[in-house]
Amino acid sequence: METTTTLTTNQAAAAGATIGMIAAFAIVLYVLTVIATWKIFKKAGEPGWKCLIPIYNVYIMYKIVGMAGWFWGILLVGILGYIVMALDGTSYLLIETQSSSINFDASAHIPTVIALLVMLVVDIWGSLLYAWRTSKAFGHGFGYFLGLLFFQPIFWLILGFDKSKYHKKAIKN
Repeated sequence: METTTTLTTNQAAAAGATIGMIAAFAIVLYVLTVIATWKIFKKAGEPGWKCLIPIYNVYIMYKIVGMAGWFWGILLVGILGYIVMALDGTSYLLIETQSSSINFDASAHIPTVIALLVMLVVDIWGSLLYAWRTSKAFGHGFGYFLGLLFFQPIFWLILGFDKSKYHKKAIKN
């Protein structure tokens, strides 16, 4: 038996308006983030246009905070991890449901589980170090580090539009 749901004109209009508002908010946030990133690059002495190129912009930011080697390491670990998972040929989490029990069998996929754990550790450590070094590079302290770590979009915008200056010597330590 097939059931259909029909929206009234008011419901359809409300749904469309909601989607439109969300899209408009996302576009405004994206444009503000690009402008902030452009300004951050300029503060660090890099041409602002570099923020417009995907992946390369991340490399430049890692370079700004003195972590260019980390960028390549994280990229390599990610690529190798996904290769291991692809070669495994199955889902990385094998969950079989039999009646009401769940059976997790990690032993059959040890390389994949190890790859995921390595990716997780490298990503967490890299994120902590990146936030700390970004905070230091622009003359901020531990509180700003926590802000970059937990509320990155907000603190990224603040960093782009505030009066903080880039201190290359701060990241050498």
